[in-house]
Amino acid sequence: FGGINMMKKTLVILTALFLTACVSNSQLDVPQRIQHNDKTYQLATQQDLGSVARYVYLLPGETPKEWQSAVEILLDRNFQNRTLQQRIDLRKRVYTNTGVKNFQLYSQDETLYAYVIYEPSEQNKDWQIDMAKGKELPFCGFVQYQYSLKIPKNYKLGNMNSKRVVNHLKKYLVEKEMKQLSKANWLLGCKA
Repeated sequence: FGGINMMKKTLVILTALFLTACVSNSQLDVPQRIQHNDKTYQLATQQDLGSVARYVYLLPGETPKEWQSAVEILLDRNFQNRTLQQRIDLRKRVYTNTGVKNFQLYSQDETLYAYVIYEPSEQNKDWQIDMAKGKELPFCGFVQYQYSLKIPKNYKLGNMNSKRVVNHLKKYLVEKEMKQLSKANWLLGCKA
């Protein structure tokens, strides 16, 4: 009986390794340029850590340290097999534990939608808004498309309290951009 159990365990391990290899060998088909809001963003940096890969696109003349708007593609190869709801719950916990007050995450039609509004801080003088759409792609993992925008803390915003600024940003930027993201065709895919 011990031999049969060992064979079953070996089969399970080999199946898991095979499935992991299938997932890890696939790649996200990453474009060199992305059009967003009638602007062309160019691939500026990329980082692949095995389980997660990140691609950042900037406008010409901007750098990873100095930018006003950016597009980011995140690939989570999802080795943990997280569901969309588990992903949402995890992010909510992270935002809450790190003191981020202004965010919303929800799923619709097997797609994650999210926005986060970061208030100015010692390190970052501007307001920053991240708006994202993400979904699970077969044989690739969870892929997220994110548009980020920095809003300078100018005279007009400087005269408003934080709650009014957040409401202003939601009304004039977030709502419009989230509507556009929800209507946009999903153009990202995987290649073997």
